Amino acid sequence: MNDYQRKLEKAAFELYEKGIRRKQSHPLYFKLLRALGIEVRLPHYSEPKHVFIGTSLYIGVLVVALLLFLQRNSVGMGLPTIVSIAVILGVVFGGIMMSLNAHNRKKYELTDWDDLLVEQETIHTESDQAL
Repeated sequence: MNDYQRKLEKAAFELYEKGIRRKQSHPLYFKLLRALGIEVRLPHYSEPKHVFIGTSLYIGVLVVALLLFLQRNSVGMGLPTIVSIAVILGVVFGGIMMSLNAHNRKKYELTDWDDLLVEQETIHTESDQAL
């Protein structure tokens, strides 16, 4: 098991201990990226700008796909209008998610991603020295 997998398990356990539900800590876009083999951090451990960009793109693509599907036989909305709506909604939802994640990170006093294994390594080092 590599460092990423160990950090991911440690992060998921920490979120569970703090009472953050899996539905909130493992959003769909995280699961999709993981299924594609991309090693991404859980949103609670990501930098705010990455949460903003990821959420904005995810929501933007979903809105474009939904509106194109709903408007496929209609003359009411053109592609520029659909893209404009998607960009606006993506930015709004990205900003909201960025703010919520930053707030939750402080509220629950979550460990930084880079420090997730440091505590565990310190414990192992101290126990090895005791032997």
